[in-house]
Amino acid sequence: MHVHDALDRLDLIHNQLTRSEVYRGFREPAVAAVGLLAFAAATVQPLIPGATEGIGFVWFWVAIAGVGGLLGTSAAIHAYATREDDFARRRTRRVMTQFAPCLLVGGTITIGFARVPELAAFLPGVWAAVLGLGLVAASPHLPTGIGLVALGYVAAGAFQLLRCTPGDNPDGWAVGSIFGVGHLLSAWVLWRGSEEAEEYDDE
Repeated sequence: MHVHDALDRLDLIHNQLTRSEVYRGFREPAVAAVGLLAFAAATVQPLIPGATEGIGFVWFWVAIAGVGGLLGTSAAIHAYATREDDFARRRTRRVMTQFAPCLLVGGTITIGFARVPELAAFLPGVWAAVLGLGLVAASPHLPTGIGLVALGYVAAGAFQLLRCTPGDNPDGWAVGSIFGVGHLLSAWVLWRGSEEAEEYDDE
């Protein structure tokens, strides 16, 4: 009986430690807003002269990514600077360090492709696949379900890459739909993770 109680306590401690490792710095409304921004950008892109092809396509979506990045991470940056303790800041740095390589690689590839406008149609697939791999790397510290979203990004990116040929006109909706749906699903996963954490804490 005592052994059984001890094992139950160990399981409880393990669950608490696992939950404490889950990074909750990303806010669901901000992540959902980035998804809506992607849909809005794909809608207005045809109305902007030069933004639908070649180098104009690339820099349009780079600008949208910059706005989305600030929108999606502003809450995490503010919490890191003002509210988090040393333990939480270490966790934040660990998550960001795991995610940073995908940003570096994605930025480098974008600069390279921008020098060859004929390859611009491949960028939606590259961006999606690279973001998916970044989420895979960070998923051990994010709520359960983010891994499936990450695989969805990778699969969508692979599909886009396979359907393109050099010289194709780039498709703004290939970016808007993938990142719009992906961020809305990510926001839902984060919300479910928060709900489950609150239910667990109430027990």
